[in-house]
Amino acid sequence: MSDAAATRDVVVTHGEEVKPHKSPNYLAVFLALAAITAIITITELYIDYIPVPKEVIWAGFVVMSLVKATLVAMYYMHLKFDSFVYTILFLTPVMFAVLLVGILAVGYLI
Repeated sequence: MSDAAATRDVVVTHGEEVKPHKSPNYLAVFLALAAITAIITITELYIDYIPVPKEVIWAGFVVMSLVKATLVAMYYMHLKFDSFVYTILFLTPVMFAVLLVGILAVGYLI
């Protein structure tokens, strides 16, 4: 095997060796996002007929929305395969947004 064939799968940039990653199953991620969206939509349509407190349902909506946002960020924004520094740069404003929503929710409940 020649040297060119041996190094074809490895990209070298600025002295760092970047290892190729396995391609994610985008269809599975899309189906998961579609399923969560369908669950949220159908639940919202029939929320008056579900014998569960509405606060629990809304908390479930928030959790499902966070799962959707995480899947999009990890796979479609490629944060799962990038440097951890990019993940920290992305999560810093997200933490501030969660803090702001928490403060507003506490203010609303008081």
